[in-house]
Amino acid sequence: MTLGPGCFWSFDAVARRTPGITSSVVGFAGDHGPPPDYEAYQRYGLNPQKFVEAVQVTFRPDEISLEEILALFFQSHDPTTPNQSGADHGTVYHSTIFYADEDQRVRSEQVMRRVRRDIGKDIVTDLRPCQQFFEADPEQQDFYGKNPSQPYCRVVIEPKLRTLGLDAG
Repeated sequence: MTLGPGCFWSFDAVARRTPGITSSVVGFAGDHGPPPDYEAYQRYGLNPQKFVEAVQVTFRPDEISLEEILALFFQSHDPTTPNQSGADHGTVYHSTIFYADEDQRVRSEQVMRRVRRDIGKDIVTDLRPCQQFFEADPEQQDFYGKNPSQPYCRVVIEPKLRTLGLDAG
């Protein structure tokens, strides 16, 4: 399953601390590549091909369901605001679910309908087939685990982990 929750650092930290998720890889999805490098996004806002920051998770379905992962996805970001993740703005931060097969598409649609009903607002989350995923550079992988004292980690990621009942340590 590949998810574009806005900032990939935050959801990667959530995924790495969630029982049943066996791997989490941050990268870019949404178009044919390769995407611009991370610095080009951050410094120059380059995103000509409309990639989004994404997290590709592998999980054990006997320990955690797709629906539970999607619930974490929706709880970990604001799916009602387009092209934004907290203070970060741009198309690279658009909320997107990338499905691998028809079963994931159908189940994702069901969860999206439930989320709309539960929050009482429209959501902007896109639902698209995952055509390609490009792994981000090594510095972006497990960013929170490697940089827990970094201001973004302390101010954004740690509170999110606590809210979701996950170990920040």
